[in-house]
Amino acid sequence: MSRLKGKIEWIDIVKPTRQDIDALRRIHHFHPVTLDELLQYSERSRVERIDDYLYLTYHLPLYEPDLRTSRRGEIDFLITKDSVVTVHYEDLTPLSSFKHLLEKNADQKKRYLSSTLLCTHRLMEEIIAFSLRQIRHIEEHIRYISEEIFAGREEEMLRKISYVRRDILDYSVVSEPRDFLLATFLDAGIKFWGAAARPYLNELIGDHAKITLQLKNHRAVIESLAETNNQLLEAQTNRVIRRFTVLAFVVTLPMLSIFILGLLPFTAEIGAAKLSSILGMGMIFSLFTLYLAWKKKWL
Repeated sequence: MSRLKGKIEWIDIVKPTRQDIDALRRIHHFHPVTLDELLQYSERSRVERIDDYLYLTYHLPLYEPDLRTSRRGEIDFLITKDSVVTVHYEDLTPLSSFKHLLEKNADQKKRYLSSTLLCTHRLMEEIIAFSLRQIRHIEEHIRYISEEIFAGREEEMLRKISYVRRDILDYSVVSEPRDFLLATFLDAGIKFWGAAARPYLNELIGDHAKITLQLKNHRAVIESLAETNNQLLEAQTNRVIRRFTVLAFVVTLPMLSIFILGLLPFTAEIGAAKLSSILGMGMIFSLFTLYLAWKKKWL
């Protein structure tokens, strides 16, 4: 547990233990149910006004390079008129950045620890900015696919497109509920802090709308690339089928000639020389067919 004090106090708890929760209980009179919930992940985002404090559960997407997709991270806020408590279950860049800012810049510390509204607003700005940076890997993957899609590696592109599709879906599952969450937080925040909170909370909604718009654009682009790649893959499949058809015809023709000659009753009377000539003509015809197929670019 770390504590930074100004006019108000910011308490940050990473990987909360029962000792942390007991210490928090001694500092503030939060509801016991609320404190118990801080010991584990929450399944849903929410905003609640409980007695004289706000309880906010905020989920953010975290990209996992090994899994090639995004997973859910969580930050819980307990906001009173004179303190902001953040609880999270792993080290998170936006909170580390905010802590570094306050420790290194006295003016910024004085500003953001002057009210719980300003402190909460800046914390959530850091989180949303981090979420925007997290979405850049999707943009980079889409750029790579768009540059390489005509390089003749349709099967590789199909796999990469599938990864990006899954990543966009997983990111959206975490991100999209925040539209409703921030709208709810706007109403609850105005009731808690007063009308002065409106521009700050509206700004958060506007910043998050940029993420929603980018996700929508990325989804449209990757679907277009997927359709293009499917068409290329289908064309490649048709080319392979056509080649096998031509080759099957060329190879089968002399074999069929031998089979037919073997069935004819007068084959033995033709003689070896004439039989060789007939087979040779069949082979020449096959080679001519093969050359014609190559010339016509059927192969």
